[in-house]
Amino acid sequence: MKTNKYKDVGTHRVEEIFNEGWNQIEFIEAVFKEWIKLNQTILNELYMKVTGTDRCEGDLDKFSLWLVDNIYLPIYCNSSDNIIVKEFCIKHFGYSNGNIQNN
Repeated sequence: MKTNKYKDVGTHRVEEIFNEGWNQIEFIEAVFKEWIKLNQTILNELYMKVTGTDRCEGDLDKFSLWLVDNIYLPIYCNSSDNIIVKEFCIKHFGYSNGNIQNN
C-alpha cells in the first residue's frame, strides 16, 4: 500500500477558509496555498530533487509554475483536501461538471 507523505488541511480548516468570505476561485486558491504551507518542507525537498536547485529568495514565480505543473494536478487534485473543496464548491457555489462560478 502506498502511503501519502503529504499532510491534509482537513475539513475544519477548509471550513474556516470558506468562512473568510472568498469567492469560489479565491477559496480554491486559498485552500491550495494553505496546503502548500503545511507541506512546504516536503515541497522544497522535492523541488530541489527535481530541479537540482534550492529554493531561494525571489523565485516565487518559478516555484509557483513548478507547483502547478508538478504538484497541483498529479498530487493535490488526488488528495482528500481537494475532495473536500469540491464538496464545498458544490454546496455553496453551485459547482457542477467542472464549471467554476464567479460569485
